[in-house]
Order: sequence, then C-alpha cells, then structure tokens
Amino acid sequence: MTDRLPPHVFRRRGRRALRRMSERQRAIFWALRFEETDCAELAERHGIGTDEVQAEFAEALRILSRTLRESEPWWRRLWPL
Repeated sequence: MTDRLPPHVFRRRGRRALRRMSERQRAIFWALRFEETDCAELAERHGIGTDEVQAEFAEALRILSRTLRESEPWWRRLWPL
C-alpha cells in the first residue's frame, strides 16, 4: 500500500473509523479537530476531567489510525462503492 490513499478510499475509511468510535469519542474528536475547542471546555461540556478528554481523543486517534491502515475487504473488489 502506498503512503497516500486515494481521496475516495480515505473518505470511506474515515467514515468507517467514525462509526467505530463511541459517541463521546466522536464528539470530542470532532470538537478538537474541527471546532478548535480546548480540553477544559470539552471536559466541562461532558462532565469529565481533562485527562479523560485527552484519553478519549487518544483512543479516537488510535481507532482512526488503525482503520486507515486496514486493507479493504475482499468483496470491495466486486462492489467498489
């Protein structure tokens, strides 16, 4: 596999990674990456500590990284959506 994925493959695997995250992981990941919210605000919003926010974000990144490295299922060759 090459270092850069084609855009359609990256989007497909990214959506798959988001589905694998818990609701809280997804919300924290989205807020930190795209809304530029800080950890203290997210901790207050979710009622948890900042260390837990960081742990949830780290887990979300691990899920994303692992999902991006996965190979496509065998049936994707037959139905390349």
